[in-house]
Amino acid sequence: MKPKLERRAATSLVIMLVPVLALAPTLVGCATRDDDYLLLRRTPAAAGAPTRLTAAPPNDAEAYYVRHLLANGFGAELMRTYAMTKRFAAQTAGYRARETTIALGRPDAAARDRARRVQIGWWTTKIDGDAPIIWIDDSPERAGRSSMADLVSGFGGAIVDVIAPDTGAPDAPAASLRDGYVAFLQVVGSEWRPPRATDDRDELRRLGVVAHVRANDAVLADHEAKSTWVMRDRPAPQTRPGQEMVGDRLVVASVLYRLASSALAQKMADPAVYQPFLEARPPRDVHPALLLGAFRNFQAKLIAAWSRAATAGRPPHDLVDLIEAYGEAYPAERAEATRIFLVTTYGATALASGVRADETPDWIAAQLASLTADVLFGRRGLRDGFPGRR
Repeated sequence: MKPKLERRAATSLVIMLVPVLALAPTLVGCATRDDDYLLLRRTPAAAGAPTRLTAAPPNDAEAYYVRHLLANGFGAELMRTYAMTKRFAAQTAGYRARETTIALGRPDAAARDRARRVQIGWWTTKIDGDAPIIWIDDSPERAGRSSMADLVSGFGGAIVDVIAPDTGAPDAPAASLRDGYVAFLQVVGSEWRPPRATDDRDELRRLGVVAHVRANDAVLADHEAKSTWVMRDRPAPQTRPGQEMVGDRLVVASVLYRLASSALAQKMADPAVYQPFLEARPPRDVHPALLLGAFRNFQAKLIAAWSRAATAGRPPHDLVDLIEAYGEAYPAERAEATRIFLVTTYGATALASGVRADETPDWIAAQLASLTADVLFGRRGLRDGFPGRR
């Protein structure tokens, strides 16, 4: 009998150790792959106690669905983009890369001064209060919420926090760039071909940002008075002041969306730009951008330019700063990026009155082409339309 009891005890110990061993790389801070993730569930804790997190159980419906979103489709693309961003920042800016942690439940942003407690069975450890966590808030009071929208917002904000963290200093990047980048990802996600089992495009399309960005109506003076579903026969006769546009998240999203939809997504930068994003060197004579695909090719270029400006002590504060940082990083793409920016904003940042949006398309195109040439040849700047400028 004794050998049988010993075997049973050993078997029970192995069963108890399985979840701990599976999470050991995360718990000791040594992940085997930087695109892995840990999925946790927030559980009740006493008032004033540290946030308590446990491994999401197998029968957790939300956890099951989130795993599907991250397995393929746009969710997987976001996770890979976040992973390559952390890899890039670790190699170029001394960023301390940590495994991606996703938590289900109400966010604990107000308790960032206290470490969170993670419990896996009888194993307990802690996560620093300032450690990045992507929250999926599935609280019962959030009726009509979208898991995919939460996932996009969480990953988008986390990516910007890596390359241009908000330190609270006066020269910190504007929130409009962070929010605009997230909105840009929401629009891309609404168009991304989904896996067969999960199609979340409709959930993203219900967000007002998608209609605004596609219609490019955030640059018009009356866009806030229009419903997102109303179709215009012709655009409004007046554009918004350029100084307002560059700090508007919808305008930021519209410009980024048009950049990513243009030929710039396929245009490859110097191979050295991509090396910090990759886990290993590509095969000989294979350009690194080919390993990323068109979407992450543009993402890598944007992230590298944004991070380069921030590292140089010139973090972009608004959309003009970001466009200029991109053009400085990739001189061969400056003309097209500048043209797209001016066309999207009707030139309202370079001209005080902008280009009238109610004229004929040919007239508008000619005016914008002339304005783009003036900017590229240095006869006019992208901020010359602001009050107090020439």
